[in-house]
Amino acid sequence: MCAAIVASPALAAGPPGWLFFAVVVVGSAAIGALAMSSSQPTTRTRTQTRTRDRVCVECPSRPWSVRVHAQGTQIGGRTGSTLGAPPIIKNVPVMVIEGNGLAAATYALLTRRQGLNLTGAYEKCISFISSCPPAGFLGSKSFYGRSRDNNRFDVDSYGLTPNFIT
Repeated sequence: MCAAIVASPALAAGPPGWLFFAVVVVGSAAIGALAMSSSQPTTRTRTQTRTRDRVCVECPSRPWSVRVHAQGTQIGGRTGSTLGAPPIIKNVPVMVIEGNGLAAATYALLTRRQGLNLTGAYEKCISFISSCPPAGFLGSKSFYGRSRDNNRFDVDSYGLTPNFIT
């Protein structure tokens, strides 16, 4: 601020004075910013608390994930056609209620005809997720509909430890 007061008479000199005033003000602001940044302490602090969340070293973008999808010829015309809600990706294991919600969201995406054929598979999927052992589930499992012509519900569970914990 003092530099602006000292250089203010140069404003009366016209454009060359304006340029001089601008250089003085910007220069003093830059010097002030450098002085302030160098006077700040540079010590870094870290918290010493640890959380129970484990992070996957090989797959940091998806340590725990669950995908439930319907698959088969009735879904898209080919045996490999799939339809499903977006997967759950978390930094902690997926809970049973979240898995059941994902299965319900996938079932809601089906048409009436697809839903009629896959109702049994959906019910088996829900009961499987609900009755997982206390250690949870890790891997893939398929549940077939009324006709066993590759129309099914698939549950894919990945992570450092099993998902569907209670």
